[in-house]
Parts: sequence; C-alpha cells; structure tokens
Amino acid sequence: MIQRKQTIFLLLAAIALGMATFMATGTIVMKIVLAVAALLSVMCIFLFKQRKLQAKVATLILVLPVAWYILLAVLFGWATLQWTDALPAISVILLFMAYKGIMHDEKLVRSLDRIR
Repeated sequence: MIQRKQTIFLLLAAIALGMATFMATGTIVMKIVLAVAALLSVMCIFLFKQRKLQAKVATLILVLPVAWYILLAVLFGWATLQWTDALPAISVILLFMAYKGIMHDEKLVRSLDRIR
C-alpha cells in the first residue's frame, strides 16, 4: 500500500486539504467541502485493492477543491486571497498525479492479465 506513489500523493493531498480546512478563507460550507475532500482522500488510500473505485473516488475528490475555488470566486472575489488559499490548488495537482498513478496501475494489471 505505501509503496505505491499514488498513496504518497493522496496522503499529501489529504494533509494539504486538512490544513486548508482550518486556515483558508471561506464560509462554514466551504470549509466542510474541504474537510470532506480531506476525509475522502484518506479513505481513497485504503481502496488500493479496488483500483476502478479508487479512480472514481479520486475524480470526485479532484472536483471538490475546484468547486471550492468557484465558491470562493463567487462569494468573496479574488481580492481576499491569502497564501493558505493556494493549498487546495496544490492538492488538485497532487490528486491529479495520484489519479494518473492509479490509472497506470490499472493499465499494468490489464496488460498482465492479457499475458496470462
């Protein structure tokens, strides 16, 4: 489980989202969106035996910080940004890299199944 690079990416994304939950600008609803994304990131780590489900959950998690930025732009505008508001963007990058790693593993397993 820990040997896979996407596990590291998901863990780092969960840490970034967890920090953003407490430090980033936003309303309580926006903080709940970030907290749910952080919890789903941790949950996604333990889905390593079900790669297809893990990829779907990673895609869902990828959408949540983007939705947070949309809410931030609509409610507050871009003038109130702080340095902590970059943490969800960092998590988006890490989640995308985790998704690519999950899909790479799935492709590898499919190719090995064809060989057998």
